[in-house]
Amino acid sequence: VQIVRIERIENGALHEGCTNPYLQSLRRSIEEQDMVFEPGVHTSWAFHGADAQAIDSIVNSPVAGFQPLASGTRGASLWGSGTYFARDAKYVADGGFCGQKAADGTRKMLMCLLSSGIPCLGDPQHKGVLPFRKKPHRYNSSVDCLASPEIYITQQSGAAHAAYLITFV
Repeated sequence: VQIVRIERIENGALHEGCTNPYLQSLRRSIEEQDMVFEPGVHTSWAFHGADAQAIDSIVNSPVAGFQPLASGTRGASLWGSGTYFARDAKYVADGGFCGQKAADGTRKMLMCLLSSGIPCLGDPQHKGVLPFRKKPHRYNSSVDCLASPEIYITQQSGAAHAAYLITFV
């Protein structure tokens, strides 16, 4: 894989109207459970692949962003419904998650700041609402492995903020 270009994404309307409110809600929920919100523990960088139309919507729409209810249309719901993210860019690039190649042979993926909060182990039975961790607080995301997650699944559109668009061949 060769990187052709990395572009910073700044969708201010989506950040202020969706991502930032979700992050603040997540922070409050964690603190109400007598824990300290820690960036790097409750947030992480992750990669997301999609076709050109979906990436354009995520990057440019002031209201659309990630759409967990529309995700999994490729049949990728091994760990439950939601929007899938990978810890490693290689997984996204090699897994065929970036849609068809453009005329110039390039493909694109997003590098996102993910507000994963407190995850639970993913399950195909998860259909948008995760189990309670400690009532009234639910788990915030799901993962493929609790000890060392490689795949993150979010059920909330504000849980991920697309920060970089990576073009590669």
